[in-house]
Amino acid sequence: MHQVINNPLCRRSLEESDPALWSPNDVEALVTPGPASYHSPRGRFPVIPDRWPVERWMERLQMMDRHTHSEETMLSKIYDLIDYAAQSVGIDRQISVVNDGSPKIEVNGESFSIPFHFGCTVNDSPIFHLIDSPARYEERRQLIPDLKYVAQDEVSTDALDVAALIAQAANQKEWSSGSDGIYKAHVLYPTSNYKKLVLLTGWVPYKTAVALREGHETLEPITLSREIIDVPCDPHCDWKEIVLFQIIAGLIDESTKLSATRV
Repeated sequence: MHQVINNPLCRRSLEESDPALWSPNDVEALVTPGPASYHSPRGRFPVIPDRWPVERWMERLQMMDRHTHSEETMLSKIYDLIDYAAQSVGIDRQISVVNDGSPKIEVNGESFSIPFHFGCTVNDSPIFHLIDSPARYEERRQLIPDLKYVAQDEVSTDALDVAALIAQAANQKEWSSGSDGIYKAHVLYPTSNYKKLVLLTGWVPYKTAVALREGHETLEPITLSREIIDVPCDPHCDWKEIVLFQIIAGLIDESTKLSATRV
C-alpha cells in the first residue's frame, strides 16, 4: 500500500498556492528520500566529427574555473555544453531533441509557470529541465520585492524544483501510461560555484499531481534522489567518458523508449 500524507497545500489561497511561495516545511512534507544506491541511466555518447565546439566551451569553463566570473556567464557556457551534447545524441540516434516550453503546474485550480533555462524534450516527452538560483530568485522577487538572494547548495531542495518535477509528471501522463501511475522526472541545476551540477530525479505518483490540482486533503509523497555531477572543464579529456555526457545520453535513450509506449 502506498504511503499517504496530509496535503500541505490544501485550502491555501490562490496566491499562497504559487510554488514560488512554498515553504521549506511544504517541501519536506511533499518529499521523501529515494534509494541511496540509485544512479541515473548512462548511455553511449557518440563520436563527434567536429571536436572544436566541445573543446572551445571546455576551455572557457576551465578558464572560469580558475577565476571569478559572473553566474550568468558561467551558466551560459554550461547551457551551451549541455545543449550541444543533447543535440549530438539526437543526431546520432536520428531523433529530434528540442527545447520545450515552460513547465506548468496546477495547484488548487490555478496554473503556475516554473522558471527554467533549458527544457530537453524528445517526442513530446520531457527529459529534464535546467535551472539555477538566479532564475528562481527573479521568479520570487516578482512576489517579494525585498527578497534577499540566497545561493542554493547541493543538499537543499528548492520548492520550484519540486514543482518542476510534478509538472513534468503531469505532462508525461498525456503520452504514457507509466508503471503504477508513477512518473520519473528530472531537474538539473548548478551548485553555487558552478563547478558541479545536481541532478534531481523524482518519482511522482500521478495521483499526487491530481491531488494538488484539485486540492485534495491527502496525497502520496514524491520520492526524490540526488546525484552530484562534475562540470567538465578539461578540453584534453576523453569527452566520450564524461559522466555528464553519458547521463544526458542515458536520459534521452530512456525517454525515447518510454515514448514508444505512447497511448
